[in-house]
Amino acid sequence: MYDPERGWSLSFAGCGFLGFYHIGVTRCLSERAPHLLRNARRFFGASAGALHCAFFLSGVPLEQTLQALMDLVRSARSRNIGVLHPAFNLSKHLRDGLQRYLPDNVHQLLSGRIVISLTRVADGENVLVSDFRSKDEVVDALFCSSFVPFISGLIPPSFRGVRYIDGGVSDIIPFFDTKTTITVSPFYGESDICPKVKSTNFLHVDFTKLSLRLCSENIYLLTRVLFPADLKVLGELCFRGYLDTVRFLEENGICDRPPLCLSASSAESEVLEAPWEHGRLQPSPGMAAGEARPEGDKLLDHPHLSILPWDESILETLSPKLTIDW
Repeated sequence: MYDPERGWSLSFAGCGFLGFYHIGVTRCLSERAPHLLRNARRFFGASAGALHCAFFLSGVPLEQTLQALMDLVRSARSRNIGVLHPAFNLSKHLRDGLQRYLPDNVHQLLSGRIVISLTRVADGENVLVSDFRSKDEVVDALFCSSFVPFISGLIPPSFRGVRYIDGGVSDIIPFFDTKTTITVSPFYGESDICPKVKSTNFLHVDFTKLSLRLCSENIYLLTRVLFPADLKVLGELCFRGYLDTVRFLEENGICDRPPLCLSASSAESEVLEAPWEHGRLQPSPGMAAGEARPEGDKLLDHPHLSILPWDESILETLSPKLTIDW
């Protein structure tokens, strides 16, 4: 929740290969409300969320973070059983990437600003760490927060002599005060920035402190946390994060740039359809043949133009059409 009087923090949920969503969210905030990033008290994160926060606070460009994620996805999908293939070493990919991209003074940049969620092996309790004495400690903490048993390896890694596993096991979206924390999640639910769906189904389930809506869309997303989808789908997820953030900024009246209207005149707010919501990624034959686009599609022109100077590779992975329901 955003509270300009009391200050605010940001919390990015653990989500595995769905971290593309966080890149879209951060890109939108940097363009339309940079003060939310610049003046945030702390950045909370678990697993992929913690990795995203660390890269951002270290000054790693978003396009470089995106490229690293895309390379990891390509490597995982190049094997016939993905991350389960013996030749794919997720732990090595992760540790090598952290050493390569994070600067030598990363511990100075992150201490006091990032809060990383860990799960202690001994008792399963959640531990939050925010102070670091060296780059190696930062790498160890991030590695522990992202360690998925059996997928990443059999022996849990350690941080300061204590063994930990994925922070999402005990707290997938950490924070100190829900009233002053803007929560970000790629799953349909109750987070401040997340996909929304118009439905009469109000059933939710709490998964390690993250409220998830019981819907087929979330079932699909959960299957893609550890087994990445095609880059086209993940590109759309990144774009989805951008538009969900625009909606959040408009609803709270905190957009620094001319607003991109994402609401209809009716009481119901519109919803950007994700490609998995209708089981298709391609436009209809008529649309492909050059028919006029629905009026709602014109709203996408502005964010497309905003993203183009940043990273054209995102648009190359997007399917030809993203639709908006009125």
